Amino acid sequence: MGRDVRRKSSIAPVEMPGLDSHLCFALYAASNHMTRLFAPFLQKLGVTYPQYLVLVVLWERGAQGVGDLASLLRMEFGTLSPMLKRIESKGLITRQRPPSDERRVLFALTSKGVSLRKRTEQMLGEFYCFLNMPLDELTDLKDRLHHFVKSAGPKQSPALPRKILKVAS
Repeated sequence: MGRDVRRKSSIAPVEMPGLDSHLCFALYAASNHMTRLFAPFLQKLGVTYPQYLVLVVLWERGAQGVGDLASLLRMEFGTLSPMLKRIESKGLITRQRPPSDERRVLFALTSKGVSLRKRTEQMLGEFYCFLNMPLDELTDLKDRLHHFVKSAGPKQSPALPRKILKVAS
């Protein structure tokens, strides 16, 4: 006679929720909805949403290396590199090699990229009006989403690279 060697899980089973009850779907739908609402405003600026995010980092922090941009934007190098080339071809950014370390390449705003910031600030005002939601609710939502991103999931160990944690999760 064999023994039953099945392990008992410490996690209680839950009933499968409907689509609208899934947190992952709510976040996915909200992200898609926001991107669709924002796209026409970005078209006026001549950039895509990911390109806009790169510009925001450069407006905020100045010249950045590819690794810094990838980390800040939570993007993979393979996604970011071709996008940087497209933004560069639009004349919004340029590559620079700092004299202190000519092996490193920094991306910096051109005068055209700097001047786009003023148009963007005006566009953002129009966009927030278009959303037709109280600004305090939007700020609270943003803060709660930042908290979610920071808190949810396994904690990154300083000894383990991010890619290892991705595979494990």
